[in-house]
Amino acid sequence: MSNQPKIEPAAENRSRESAGAFPFEGFILASGNFFFRFRNALFPVVVLTVILFTRPALFLGSPTLDRVVAALGLAVALSGQCFRLLVIGFVYIKRGGKDGHIYAKNLVTEGFYAHTRNPMYVGNFMIALGMSMIYGAFEMYALVVPFFFFAYLSIVVAEERYLRERFGNEYDEYARSVNRFIPDLRGIRKSLASYRFDWKRALRKDYGTLYWTLAGICAVHLWKAYHVYGIDERRTYIFILAILIGFFSLSYLVVRHLKMTKRLR
Repeated sequence: MSNQPKIEPAAENRSRESAGAFPFEGFILASGNFFFRFRNALFPVVVLTVILFTRPALFLGSPTLDRVVAALGLAVALSGQCFRLLVIGFVYIKRGGKDGHIYAKNLVTEGFYAHTRNPMYVGNFMIALGMSMIYGAFEMYALVVPFFFFAYLSIVVAEERYLRERFGNEYDEYARSVNRFIPDLRGIRKSLASYRFDWKRALRKDYGTLYWTLAGICAVHLWKAYHVYGIDERRTYIFILAILIGFFSLSYLVVRHLKMTKRLR
């Protein structure tokens, strides 16, 4: 039997009106539910597939311009990861769903959720965009960035349908006052004043993404240095990046051990 709540026609009509019209709404909702269920396996496969069939490149063929774009990409990716940690550390919301389906026990509107309805997806997209900027290949801009934009948008549309059906007017009011994606950080200090940043929870809940972000940034830089400049020209740089990947991998194992032994409670 379905776990979805039964919605009366009048409530569903109100939900549709408040949600706004979406072209190809049925397709977007179906895509959102699909991506939500298989995102942990599918998203890495998409990225790895593009990397295997492409090569990193200098942005527009210019070493100088590429350094600027890569530095911006690094800042964007790290900002996205830091944003995730801040969101989790102040007000945690369960995003894993239930039995592979979208699920929410409560409607969380505090902390960063008072300034953007989907702060975690904002952070995720920033990481994907930053990585693509560092990699530099045209295929990243043409395939990976649009893919993640559509994937996260469709997931959010599907989640919004669920939340409107479950929480009704409460969610409608929340959606009218808070942006879907772009954070409005006015009053953020007041929103966080009654919360304490729980670094153990942030690390416990997000150490996997933190590892893949940091190690991934190093791996992309290493892969790019090897293919664009060659190992002879960038031997020291590549060696340092390899050491950093090893360090982040060891740190990941240590944090995982601390989590499994309940020392991060």
